[in-house]
Amino acid sequence: MIKWTHQDEAFTDIAKGIRVIADSMSNNKMKSLKPSYFDVPISRNRFFTGREDVLLQLHEILQSKNEIAITPGDKATALSGLGGVGKTQTVVEYAYRYQNEYSAVLWVFADGKELLRSNFSGLLEVLGLKAENIEDPIRAVQSWLCNNVNWLLIFDNAETLELLSAARDLLPITANGHVLFTTRAQATGNLASVTIDCFEDDIGASLLLRRSKIVSIDYVTEEEVREKVSEADWQTAIELVHELGGLALAIDQAGAYMEQTGCGLSGYLSRFRNNATEMLKKRGDFVHSSDHPEGVYKTFLLSLENAEKRHPLAGEILRDSALNYSDGISEILYSDCNPLELDKALAILKDYSLIRRIPEKQIFTVHRLLQTIIRDVCD
Repeated sequence: MIKWTHQDEAFTDIAKGIRVIADSMSNNKMKSLKPSYFDVPISRNRFFTGREDVLLQLHEILQSKNEIAITPGDKATALSGLGGVGKTQTVVEYAYRYQNEYSAVLWVFADGKELLRSNFSGLLEVLGLKAENIEDPIRAVQSWLCNNVNWLLIFDNAETLELLSAARDLLPITANGHVLFTTRAQATGNLASVTIDCFEDDIGASLLLRRSKIVSIDYVTEEEVREKVSEADWQTAIELVHELGGLALAIDQAGAYMEQTGCGLSGYLSRFRNNATEMLKKRGDFVHSSDHPEGVYKTFLLSLENAEKRHPLAGEILRDSALNYSDGISEILYSDCNPLELDKALAILKDYSLIRRIPEKQIFTVHRLLQTIIRDVCD
Protein backbone atom coordinates (compact mmCIF):
# COMPACT_ATOMS: atom_id res chain seq x y z
CA MET A 1 0.00 0.00 0.00
CA ILE A 2 1.14 3.55 -0.68
CA LYS A 3 1.23 5.80 2.37
CA TRP A 4 -0.24 8.99 0.99
CA THR A 5 2.06 11.79 2.15
CA HIS A 6 3.54 14.73 0.28
CA GLN A 7 7.04 13.41 0.94
CA ASP A 8 6.57 9.98 -0.58
CA GLU A 9 8.28 9.21 -3.85
CA ALA A 10 5.17 7.37 -5.07
CA PHE A 11 3.07 10.46 -4.50
CA THR A 12 5.60 12.54 -6.45
CA ASP A 13 5.55 10.13 -9.39
CA ILE A 14 1.76 10.16 -9.59
CA ALA A 15 1.68 13.94 -9.23
CA LYS A 16 4.11 14.28 -12.13
CA GLY A 17 2.03 11.94 -14.24
CA ILE A 18 -1.22 13.75 -13.72
CA ARG A 19 0.21 17.17 -14.56
CA VAL A 20 0.39 16.36 -18.27
CA ILE A 21 -2.66 18.46 -19.07
CA ALA A 22 -1.62 21.32 -16.81
CA ASP A 23 1.81 21.60 -18.42
CA SER A 24 0.25 22.00 -21.85
CA MET A 25 -1.70 25.09 -20.86
CA SER A 26 -0.69 28.69 -20.40
CA ASN A 27 -2.34 31.11 -17.94
CA ASN A 28 -5.38 28.82 -17.57
CA LYS A 29 -6.59 29.74 -21.05
CA MET A 30 -7.54 27.07 -23.54
CA LYS A 31 -9.54 27.62 -26.69
CA SER A 32 -11.55 24.95 -28.48
CA LEU A 33 -10.18 22.31 -26.12
CA LYS A 34 -11.55 18.80 -26.41
CA PRO A 35 -11.80 17.48 -22.82
CA SER A 36 -9.49 14.57 -22.04
CA TYR A 37 -12.12 13.28 -19.62
CA PHE A 38 -15.84 13.76 -20.14
CA ASP A 39 -17.73 11.91 -17.43
CA VAL A 40 -21.35 13.08 -17.68
CA PRO A 41 -23.60 10.04 -17.05
CA ILE A 42 -26.74 11.65 -18.49
CA SER A 43 -27.30 12.12 -22.22
CA ARG A 44 -27.93 15.58 -23.58
CA ASN A 45 -31.65 16.31 -23.53
CA ARG A 46 -32.95 16.93 -27.05
CA PHE A 47 -36.09 18.48 -25.55
CA PHE A 48 -34.14 21.03 -23.51
CA THR A 49 -35.97 24.33 -23.78
CA GLY A 50 -35.22 27.84 -22.53
CA ARG A 51 -32.94 28.52 -19.56
CA GLU A 52 -30.62 30.66 -21.69
CA ASP A 53 -30.48 33.30 -18.96
CA VAL A 54 -29.52 30.72 -16.33
CA LEU A 55 -26.83 29.15 -18.53
CA LEU A 56 -25.38 32.56 -19.34
CA GLN A 57 -25.40 33.57 -15.69
CA LEU A 58 -23.60 30.39 -14.64
CA HIS A 59 -21.02 30.83 -17.38
CA GLU A 60 -20.36 34.47 -16.53
CA ILE A 61 -19.91 33.70 -12.83
CA LEU A 62 -17.52 30.83 -13.45
CA GLN A 63 -15.51 32.64 -16.13
CA SER A 64 -15.26 35.99 -14.36
CA LYS A 65 -11.66 35.37 -13.28
CA ASN A 66 -8.75 33.42 -14.72
CA GLU A 67 -7.50 32.24 -11.33
CA ILE A 68 -10.10 30.06 -9.67
CA ALA A 69 -9.75 29.68 -5.92
CA ILE A 70 -12.33 27.29 -4.56
CA THR A 71 -11.95 27.98 -0.88
CA PRO A 72 -13.34 31.55 -0.88
CA GLY A 73 -16.37 30.15 -2.70
CA ASP A 74 -16.27 32.62 -5.59
CA LYS A 75 -15.75 29.91 -8.22
CA ALA A 76 -17.86 27.16 -6.73
CA THR A 77 -21.42 27.96 -7.76
CA ALA A 78 -24.71 26.37 -6.73
CA LEU A 79 -27.79 26.06 -8.92
CA SER A 80 -30.64 26.14 -6.42
CA GLY A 81 -34.32 25.36 -6.88
CA LEU A 82 -37.36 23.23 -6.14
CA GLY A 83 -37.26 19.50 -6.79
CA GLY A 84 -38.35 18.81 -10.38
CA VAL A 85 -37.63 22.34 -11.59
CA GLY A 86 -34.89 21.17 -13.97
CA LYS A 87 -31.60 21.74 -12.15
CA THR A 88 -29.91 18.55 -13.32
CA GLN A 89 -30.99 18.97 -16.94
CA THR A 90 -29.65 22.54 -16.89
CA VAL A 91 -26.18 21.56 -15.65
CA VAL A 92 -26.16 18.67 -18.14
CA GLU A 93 -26.81 21.21 -20.89
CA TYR A 94 -24.09 23.45 -19.45
CA ALA A 95 -21.59 20.57 -19.46
CA TYR A 96 -22.28 19.64 -23.09
CA ARG A 97 -22.50 23.21 -24.32
CA TYR A 98 -19.24 24.39 -22.76
CA GLN A 99 -17.24 21.14 -22.72
CA ASN A 100 -14.66 22.46 -25.16
CA GLU A 101 -13.65 25.10 -22.62
CA TYR A 102 -12.51 22.45 -20.16
CA SER A 103 -9.69 19.92 -19.92
CA ALA A 104 -12.00 17.58 -17.96
CA VAL A 105 -15.70 17.46 -17.10
CA LEU A 106 -16.37 15.31 -14.03
CA TRP A 107 -19.64 14.29 -12.36
CA VAL A 108 -20.40 13.20 -8.79
CA PHE A 109 -23.84 12.11 -7.58
CA ALA A 110 -24.33 13.73 -4.15
CA ASP A 111 -27.68 12.26 -3.04
CA GLY A 112 -26.31 11.10 0.34
CA LYS A 113 -23.07 11.34 2.32
CA GLU A 114 -21.95 7.77 1.66
CA LEU A 115 -22.83 7.96 -2.03
CA LEU A 116 -21.11 11.33 -2.25
CA ARG A 117 -17.82 10.04 -0.88
CA SER A 118 -18.04 6.83 -2.89
CA ASN A 119 -18.65 8.66 -6.17
CA PHE A 120 -15.92 11.20 -5.44
CA SER A 121 -13.47 8.33 -4.81
CA GLY A 122 -14.73 6.70 -8.02
CA LEU A 123 -13.28 9.58 -10.03
CA LEU A 124 -9.94 7.77 -9.72
CA GLU A 125 -11.08 5.23 -12.28
CA VAL A 126 -12.47 7.95 -14.54
CA LEU A 127 -9.10 9.72 -14.41
CA GLY A 128 -7.19 6.53 -15.20
CA LEU A 129 -5.48 6.23 -11.83
CA LYS A 130 -4.99 2.76 -10.33
CA ALA A 131 -7.11 2.72 -7.20
CA GLU A 132 -5.68 -0.56 -5.89
CA ASN A 133 -2.30 1.11 -5.37
CA ILE A 134 -3.72 4.08 -3.47
CA GLU A 135 -4.57 3.94 0.21
CA ASP A 136 -6.62 7.17 0.33
CA PRO A 137 -8.59 7.61 -2.92
CA ILE A 138 -10.23 10.85 -1.78
CA ARG A 139 -6.81 12.38 -1.15
CA ALA A 140 -5.68 11.12 -4.55
CA VAL A 141 -8.59 12.79 -6.35
CA GLN A 142 -7.92 15.99 -4.42
CA SER A 143 -4.29 15.80 -5.56
CA TRP A 144 -5.40 15.44 -9.17
CA LEU A 145 -7.61 18.52 -8.82
CA CYS A 146 -4.69 20.46 -7.31
CA ASN A 147 -2.28 19.41 -10.05
CA ASN A 148 -4.56 20.08 -13.01
CA VAL A 149 -6.35 23.17 -14.21
CA ASN A 150 -9.36 24.22 -16.21
CA TRP A 151 -11.61 21.35 -15.17
CA LEU A 152 -15.32 21.36 -14.37
CA LEU A 153 -16.55 19.30 -11.42
CA ILE A 154 -20.32 18.86 -10.97
CA PHE A 155 -21.89 17.69 -7.71
CA ASP A 156 -25.46 16.77 -8.61
CA ASN A 157 -28.30 16.75 -6.09
CA ALA A 158 -26.55 17.90 -2.94
CA GLU A 159 -30.14 18.23 -1.80
CA THR A 160 -29.80 20.05 1.53
CA LEU A 161 -27.38 22.49 3.11
CA GLU A 162 -25.86 19.58 5.05
CA LEU A 163 -25.08 17.66 1.84
CA LEU A 164 -23.87 20.83 0.16
CA SER A 165 -21.41 21.37 3.01
CA ALA A 166 -20.30 17.72 2.86
CA ALA A 167 -19.59 18.07 -0.86
CA ARG A 168 -17.60 21.25 -0.34
CA ASP A 169 -15.54 19.54 2.38
CA LEU A 170 -14.28 17.08 -0.25
CA LEU A 171 -12.67 19.84 -2.27
CA PRO A 172 -8.96 20.53 -1.79
CA ILE A 173 -7.84 23.66 0.03
CA THR A 174 -6.83 25.34 -3.22
CA ALA A 175 -7.42 24.27 -6.78
CA ASN A 176 -7.82 25.79 -10.22
CA GLY A 177 -11.13 24.71 -11.71
CA HIS A 178 -14.85 25.28 -11.81
CA VAL A 179 -17.32 23.59 -9.46
CA LEU A 180 -21.08 23.40 -9.97
CA PHE A 181 -23.53 22.10 -7.39
CA THR A 182 -27.23 21.43 -7.82
CA THR A 183 -29.17 21.77 -4.59
CA ARG A 184 -32.61 22.48 -3.21
CA ALA A 185 -31.11 24.57 -0.42
CA GLN A 186 -31.78 28.28 -0.77
CA ALA A 187 -29.18 29.23 1.85
CA THR A 188 -25.67 28.52 0.52
CA GLY A 189 -23.48 30.66 2.80
CA ASN A 190 -20.48 32.24 1.06
CA LEU A 191 -21.05 30.05 -1.97
CA ALA A 192 -22.34 31.95 -4.98
CA SER A 193 -25.74 30.71 -6.11
CA VAL A 194 -28.08 31.01 -9.05
CA THR A 195 -31.78 30.33 -8.56
CA ILE A 196 -33.70 28.42 -11.21
CA ASP A 197 -37.45 29.01 -11.22
CA CYS A 198 -40.42 27.30 -12.82
CA PHE A 199 -41.08 28.10 -16.48
CA GLU A 200 -43.11 31.06 -17.58
CA ASP A 201 -46.25 29.89 -19.38
CA ASP A 202 -45.00 30.58 -22.91
CA ILE A 203 -41.63 28.83 -22.52
CA GLY A 204 -43.33 25.96 -20.73
CA ALA A 205 -45.84 25.67 -23.59
CA SER A 206 -42.98 25.38 -26.06
CA LEU A 207 -41.44 22.57 -24.00
CA LEU A 208 -44.80 20.80 -23.71
CA LEU A 209 -45.48 20.93 -27.46
CA ARG A 210 -41.96 19.69 -28.27
CA ARG A 211 -41.99 16.99 -25.57
CA SER A 212 -45.36 15.63 -26.69
CA LYS A 213 -44.07 15.78 -30.29
CA ILE A 214 -47.13 17.74 -31.33
CA VAL A 215 -44.46 19.83 -33.05
CA SER A 216 -41.05 18.64 -34.17
CA ILE A 217 -38.30 18.84 -31.58
CA ASP A 218 -36.24 20.62 -34.24
CA TYR A 219 -38.28 23.75 -33.55
CA VAL A 220 -36.59 25.24 -30.52
CA THR A 221 -37.68 28.84 -29.94
CA GLU A 222 -41.11 29.97 -28.80
CA GLU A 223 -41.63 31.74 -32.12
CA GLU A 224 -40.82 28.62 -34.15
CA VAL A 225 -43.07 26.41 -32.05
CA ARG A 226 -45.99 28.80 -32.01
CA GLU A 227 -45.99 29.08 -35.80
CA LYS A 228 -46.55 25.32 -36.09
CA VAL A 229 -49.74 25.05 -34.01
CA SER A 230 -53.16 26.64 -34.13
CA GLU A 231 -54.01 29.50 -31.81
CA ALA A 232 -56.44 27.20 -29.99
CA ASP A 233 -53.72 24.59 -29.33
CA TRP A 234 -51.26 27.26 -28.24
CA GLN A 235 -53.74 28.67 -25.72
CA THR A 236 -54.56 25.19 -24.42
CA ALA A 237 -50.85 24.51 -23.97
CA ILE A 238 -50.49 27.80 -22.09
CA GLU A 239 -53.45 26.90 -19.88
CA LEU A 240 -52.10 23.44 -19.12
CA VAL A 241 -48.62 24.74 -18.24
CA HIS A 242 -50.25 27.25 -15.90
CA GLU A 243 -52.20 24.43 -14.22
CA LEU A 244 -48.89 22.56 -13.79
CA GLY A 245 -47.29 25.61 -12.21
CA GLY A 246 -44.55 25.67 -14.84
CA LEU A 247 -42.74 22.77 -13.16
CA ALA A 248 -40.36 21.21 -15.68
CA LEU A 249 -40.81 17.64 -14.42
CA ALA A 250 -44.61 17.94 -14.53
CA ILE A 251 -44.48 19.32 -18.06
CA ASP A 252 -42.15 16.51 -19.13
CA GLN A 253 -44.47 13.90 -17.61
CA ALA A 254 -47.50 15.44 -19.32
CA GLY A 255 -45.70 15.52 -22.68
CA ALA A 256 -44.57 11.89 -22.31
CA TYR A 257 -48.12 10.82 -21.44
CA MET A 258 -49.56 12.63 -24.46
CA GLU A 259 -46.93 11.13 -26.76
CA GLN A 260 -47.65 7.63 -25.47
CA THR A 261 -51.45 7.78 -25.33
CA GLY A 262 -52.26 10.33 -28.04
CA CYS A 263 -54.84 11.97 -25.74
CA GLY A 264 -53.91 15.47 -26.97
CA LEU A 265 -53.69 18.76 -25.13
CA SER A 266 -57.38 19.15 -24.32
CA GLY A 267 -57.61 15.50 -23.29
CA TYR A 268 -54.73 15.78 -20.83
CA LEU A 269 -56.04 19.07 -19.44
CA SER A 270 -59.44 17.49 -18.80
CA ARG A 271 -57.88 14.44 -17.11
CA PHE A 272 -55.66 16.62 -14.97
CA ARG A 273 -58.53 18.80 -13.79
CA ASN A 274 -60.63 15.76 -12.94
CA ASN A 275 -57.88 13.86 -11.09
CA ALA A 276 -54.69 15.86 -10.71
CA THR A 277 -53.05 13.60 -8.13
CA GLU A 278 -53.47 10.49 -10.27
CA MET A 279 -51.97 12.24 -13.29
CA LEU A 280 -49.02 13.47 -11.19
CA LYS A 281 -48.23 9.85 -10.35
CA LYS A 282 -48.09 8.78 -14.02
CA ARG A 283 -44.59 9.04 -15.46
CA GLY A 284 -45.21 7.19 -18.71
CA ASP A 285 -42.88 4.72 -20.39
CA PHE A 286 -40.90 7.47 -22.10
CA VAL A 287 -39.80 9.31 -18.95
CA HIS A 288 -36.27 8.09 -18.25
CA SER A 289 -35.38 7.39 -14.63
CA SER A 290 -31.80 8.54 -15.25
CA ASP A 291 -33.09 12.07 -15.83
CA HIS A 292 -35.07 12.19 -12.59
CA PRO A 293 -35.46 9.20 -10.25
CA GLU A 294 -39.03 9.94 -9.18
CA GLY A 295 -42.22 11.44 -10.57
CA VAL A 296 -43.70 14.74 -9.38
CA TYR A 297 -45.93 13.13 -6.75
CA LYS A 298 -43.18 11.11 -5.08
CA THR A 299 -40.59 13.89 -5.41
CA PHE A 300 -42.73 16.30 -3.43
CA LEU A 301 -43.94 13.62 -1.02
CA LEU A 302 -40.39 12.59 -0.10
CA SER A 303 -39.41 16.22 0.52
CA LEU A 304 -42.49 16.71 2.68
CA GLU A 305 -41.71 13.59 4.74
CA ASN A 306 -38.04 14.54 5.17
CA ALA A 307 -38.92 18.07 6.29
CA GLU A 308 -41.47 16.81 8.82
CA LYS A 309 -38.92 14.37 10.27
CA ARG A 310 -36.60 17.27 10.96
CA HIS A 311 -39.29 19.42 12.64
CA PRO A 312 -42.99 18.60 13.23
CA LEU A 313 -43.94 22.26 12.80
CA ALA A 314 -42.58 22.15 9.23
CA GLY A 315 -45.10 19.44 8.35
CA GLU A 316 -47.88 21.33 10.10
CA ILE A 317 -47.11 24.48 8.13
CA LEU A 318 -47.20 22.60 4.83
CA ARG A 319 -50.50 20.94 5.67
CA ASP A 320 -51.95 24.32 6.59
CA SER A 321 -50.60 25.79 3.35
CA ALA A 322 -52.75 23.42 1.31
CA LEU A 323 -55.81 25.30 2.53
CA ASN A 324 -54.48 28.76 1.63
CA TYR A 325 -53.71 30.77 -1.48
CA SER A 326 -50.34 29.48 -2.70
CA ASP A 327 -48.83 32.85 -3.59
CA GLY A 328 -49.18 34.52 -0.22
CA ILE A 329 -49.52 32.64 3.09
CA SER A 330 -49.25 34.98 6.07
CA GLU A 331 -46.82 34.20 8.87
CA ILE A 332 -49.28 35.91 11.20
CA LEU A 333 -51.14 32.58 11.22
CA TYR A 334 -48.32 31.34 13.45
CA SER A 335 -48.11 34.32 15.82
CA ASP A 336 -48.71 31.97 18.76
CA CYS A 337 -45.56 29.97 17.94
CA ASN A 338 -42.16 30.68 19.40
CA PRO A 339 -40.54 32.94 16.74
CA LEU A 340 -37.28 30.97 16.91
CA GLU A 341 -39.07 27.67 16.39
CA LEU A 342 -41.04 29.17 13.51
CA ASP A 343 -37.79 30.39 11.92
CA LYS A 344 -36.29 26.93 12.36
CA ALA A 345 -39.27 25.23 10.70
CA LEU A 346 -39.36 27.70 7.81
CA ALA A 347 -35.58 27.33 7.35
CA ILE A 348 -36.04 23.57 6.98
CA LEU A 349 -38.75 24.10 4.36
CA LYS A 350 -36.43 26.50 2.55
CA ASP A 351 -33.71 23.85 2.72
CA TYR A 352 -35.88 21.73 0.39
CA SER A 353 -37.12 24.77 -1.59
CA LEU A 354 -40.65 23.82 -0.52
CA ILE A 355 -41.42 27.45 0.29
CA ARG A 356 -40.12 30.85 -0.65
CA ARG A 357 -40.14 33.30 2.22
CA ILE A 358 -40.81 37.02 1.66
CA PRO A 359 -39.84 38.60 5.01
CA GLU A 360 -40.73 42.19 4.16
CA LYS A 361 -44.34 41.10 3.64
CA GLN A 362 -44.27 38.40 6.35
CA ILE A 363 -45.57 35.82 3.88
CA PHE A 364 -44.31 32.70 2.19
CA THR A 365 -45.32 30.93 -1.01
CA VAL A 366 -45.65 27.26 -1.98
CA HIS A 367 -46.00 25.56 -5.35
CA ARG A 368 -49.56 24.76 -6.38
CA LEU A 369 -48.73 21.13 -7.20
CA LEU A 370 -47.29 20.68 -3.72
CA GLN A 371 -50.61 21.89 -2.32
CA THR A 372 -52.44 19.38 -4.52
CA ILE A 373 -50.31 16.51 -3.22
CA ILE A 374 -50.64 17.57 0.41
CA ARG A 375 -54.42 17.69 0.10
CA ASP A 376 -54.37 14.18 -1.35
CA VAL A 377 -52.16 12.87 1.49
CA CYS A 378 -54.33 14.50 4.15
CA ASP A 379 -57.67 13.23 2.77
